Amino acid sequence: MIQPFAWERMVVDALEHVRPFLVHVAGTDRERQQTAYGTGFVFDHWHVIANAQTVDNAAEVVVTLQDGTKCDAEVVGTDPVYFIAVLRLAERFDGELPRWRPTRELQLGQFVVAVGFPLNFQLNASFGIINTVDMTLYRPDRIPVDGLIVTQAPMHPGNTGGPLVLLDGSIAGMNGIPWSHGLSLAVQGDVVRRVVNQIIEFGRATHPWLGFSGQPEVVDRAIAQLFALPVDRGLVVGHVAENGPGRRAGIKPFDMVVRADDHPVTNTGAIRKVLAYRRPGERARLTVLRGGELIELEFPVEEIPRLASPS
Repeated sequence: MIQPFAWERMVVDALEHVRPFLVHVAGTDRERQQTAYGTGFVFDHWHVIANAQTVDNAAEVVVTLQDGTKCDAEVVGTDPVYFIAVLRLAERFDGELPRWRPTRELQLGQFVVAVGFPLNFQLNASFGIINTVDMTLYRPDRIPVDGLIVTQAPMHPGNTGGPLVLLDGSIAGMNGIPWSHGLSLAVQGDVVRRVVNQIIEFGRATHPWLGFSGQPEVVDRAIAQLFALPVDRGLVVGHVAENGPGRRAGIKPFDMVVRADDHPVTNTGAIRKVLAYRRPGERARLTVLRGGELIELEFPVEEIPRLASPS
């Protein structure tokens, strides 16, 4: 049994791991003569990630490192779904970089620490467990937000944009917002890295539109054997939009989507996650069970219409 002092030591050590790359971000809107303060952390030697609202409409962005050094930064881009801002530093960061934990290694019940600056420059940490590793929520405008971690670690406004840290000092994700009944949301590390890398390379991240919906289903093993079905689980399509990528790919009601680019499909979020690594205009491969046979469809990657760039 781990003694109380050992738990304390593990949390303190986890915080020491993240201090070198934890930063304070100040974004000044000159027109409104207002400055927003928030948390960020170093992504690579030239980039910092933070909450987009901290730098929204900011004419001047200043990043303060842990040793007190101030560094000017410019906004490379922001993401409208996860509210992640990518900042490019005016000077190279030569300190320690974060160590990310792959999302597949996260487990229900793991202890995590949410770190940030809720009181301007006053460092804060809150402690809890992971309640859900992979959740999808829908915004009021029905845009899906995949890859969310639900945690009991309280999120304060200034914590948003800071790291969600495991007890070994690795990063599980990026702090989000308070959610419901004492639970808070964070963005999975895999999603954060994908969004940030796409913003750095292309100026914006991909948020794919499926154009169809359905329900996860597991076929009874006896029925699968009786009809010699090659798979026993997937997403059964219920509705296909009239003018969407699903219809253009040939998806039909009652199809069971079982794989997306060789990744197993358990829900619509699993499909979107695969498509999100491609760029609009590319094609992915969906494997569908139809009439007892597996067929492959070429699926066009298209941005959610409300998020698409103006042509």
